[in-house]
Amino acid sequence: MTAILQWTALVVCLACTIWRLPALAHGRNKSLFWAFAMVTLSVGLSIPALYDPVDRALGGVNFANVVLRLSLFATFFLLAAKVAAAYSSPRARALIRGPVGLTVLLACSAGILATYFASDLRGSSPGLSGFFGQPSVAAYMWIGRLYLAYAAACLVVPTGRAALSRRRPLDRAAALSMCLGFTFVCLTLVVQVTPWHQAAVMGLLSFGSVLLVAAGLALVWVSYSRGVRKQ
Repeated sequence: MTAILQWTALVVCLACTIWRLPALAHGRNKSLFWAFAMVTLSVGLSIPALYDPVDRALGGVNFANVVLRLSLFATFFLLAAKVAAAYSSPRARALIRGPVGLTVLLACSAGILATYFASDLRGSSPGLSGFFGQPSVAAYMWIGRLYLAYAAACLVVPTGRAALSRRRPLDRAAALSMCLGFTFVCLTLVVQVTPWHQAAVMGLLSFGSVLLVAAGLALVWVSYSRGVRKQ
């Protein structure tokens, strides 16, 4: 089931990246294209068939996982601010792009690098599953989810409020999908500190969140396109 979700999420994210190419060519909303491109990279590196050859090319010391984590950080930084603005939540945007959000981002990025270099990670292992016995790896995994959960938590209320508003049904569906996706991201941080962190539930939450957020963004675009055609 997890493998199916991984490949489905990769296809969806790649499709979204290609979908944003025309807008990029015209200089519109470039950050959204790069957010999709980086999440595509991150999802791709979560799949063993893709992770192993990439990591071997990088020296076989699991540096590909660092690339995955930092790409996700960049994705959430770019995407979360866009979503906050779209749902008229200056507070959420300030928490992401303001001093507090930037401090959390930089601290988590530094934490990823510090715990990576403090660990013995020789030998490619997707998801670092072969190294969970090292305390530094446990810290690395927790820090890797901390910033994502922080950014997602900032957006649960704005998207949830929009889902319960009197907007058009399609707009409410988009907001609900994203709200559920961001909630799933927050839950991964909780699961990370439980015995279930190696179970399939983590994969379901992680890749389910990607699909839900991507579906929400797609519904936003469909709603926008319909509005343009009616004008």
